[in-house]
Amino acid sequence: MADVWNFPEFTRAVVREVSDNVNNATRSPISTEDIDLDKCRAEWELYVQTLRDLGLDVTVIPQDPSLPDCMFVEDSCIVVGDTALITRPACGPRQGETAIMEEIMANLGLKVKVVESDTATLEGGDVIFTGKEIFCGDSVLSNEEGFAILQETFPDYPCHSIFVEYPEFHLKGYMALAAPGVIATCDNEWGHPGWKDICDASNYTYKPLWIPDDFGNNCMFINGNIIHTTDDQKPDTYAVFKKQMADYNLIAMPTEEVSKVDAALTCQSILF
Repeated sequence: MADVWNFPEFTRAVVREVSDNVNNATRSPISTEDIDLDKCRAEWELYVQTLRDLGLDVTVIPQDPSLPDCMFVEDSCIVVGDTALITRPACGPRQGETAIMEEIMANLGLKVKVVESDTATLEGGDVIFTGKEIFCGDSVLSNEEGFAILQETFPDYPCHSIFVEYPEFHLKGYMALAAPGVIATCDNEWGHPGWKDICDASNYTYKPLWIPDDFGNNCMFINGNIIHTTDDQKPDTYAVFKKQMADYNLIAMPTEEVSKVDAALTCQSILF
């Protein structure tokens, strides 16, 4: 399957430490519960160690107290092949997260391109690379101009715009790549139209992995391993992965603290 889909084998990850002020991170109006900073850092350390245990060379960027969202590095950079696109987050305070990412990616040997327009917005949480093509959320955080820049940056792959209805922020909030050719999709009011849009846009045939819990879809496929939610956090979703993705090595990972600011697994790393 991996060969058919030309899905990359990851060797590196970039992560960033938890900000002292993570409780001021961007969140939806209904997400009001405070993050326990010590527990959040413990979950993050487990996450980073898991990436290392899977054989990845992990670059850790120090946290910045002035950037509450800085641990959510996915939004600041999109990597496909040997090219890194430094994005332009929609929320003004988050735009300070990108400068160090430009430096890091260049130091790691990638070709670096930067969204320079002051009207484009693009966040990595809206971008799914399947090995054959790219899906990008048309959301409140990524606009048409950002999508056009994404297309220009990665011309070797078809790039499709998928509408993301507010209050959902990102495409990966209800769709994520579970394995080559398999898209974990929430069985909800966002997931079903999103899945139809993907089927209509693509010339390839994907398999849906229908997920019963909101945000339970947010998983990571790394070199034959799937990192997904825990039994304690989302037991129904956990059961779906155990039953339907049993051919892969499954790793349950807690995201209880970051979920309080509408974040999950993919948000916390950039893989390439």
